[in-house]
Amino acid sequence: MIPSNSPVRSLTHRPAKRFLLVDDHPIMSDALRYTLESIAPDCKIEFAASYGEARRILAEGNRIDCILLDLGLPDSDGYDALQGLRLLRPDTPVVVLSADGERETILRCLNLGAQGFIPKTVHHDVMRHALQMVASGHMYVPKEVVTHAGWSPANAALRAAQSRPSTRDPRSLGLTGRHCDVLRLILRGLPNKLIDRKSTRLNSSHEWISRMPSSA
Repeated sequence: MIPSNSPVRSLTHRPAKRFLLVDDHPIMSDALRYTLESIAPDCKIEFAASYGEARRILAEGNRIDCILLDLGLPDSDGYDALQGLRLLRPDTPVVVLSADGERETILRCLNLGAQGFIPKTVHHDVMRHALQMVASGHMYVPKEVVTHAGWSPANAALRAAQSRPSTRDPRSLGLTGRHCDVLRLILRGLPNKLIDRKSTRLNSSHEWISRMPSSA
């Protein structure tokens, strides 16, 4: 039986078998693990108690089908963590778990590209149903958001695609203009000594330009 607050179904990603659970509450993590394993006995779950640990796990290149992210991490603002994990794995869906079930919070996460939102305050049966939908490749959001004017699974998927960080522009990784110049020299296959000379000249040029008086 589907709970009364079940959302509209929307297939947003492939069925998930490998999860990364990012949550610093051991009791909650154990409860989620137990529920996931009862839904999909052959699933694999990795755990991270902080944003930094989650980044390390993803940087190792392990296959992750779905990231379950708690907004209340000790080392990061939840929204920053959401954006950072999407930057690291743009094609991996991130589903937010949070004790903050306010509609504004949920909509902000969806607008930042989350592929679902599960309030931690829901009844166990609802939590199980939500995780079952996520594991099956569907989006889950509370009914309060589904009935919100202007929201639908279709335009949520569009916003997620539009908010996907660009990985083609090195500046999206936080590199400065000089870092980008050096990166271009490396990609050209130049020797280290030549890169060093050229980067020194580039740095001098950037400093000279920055000291030029404004024409205004």
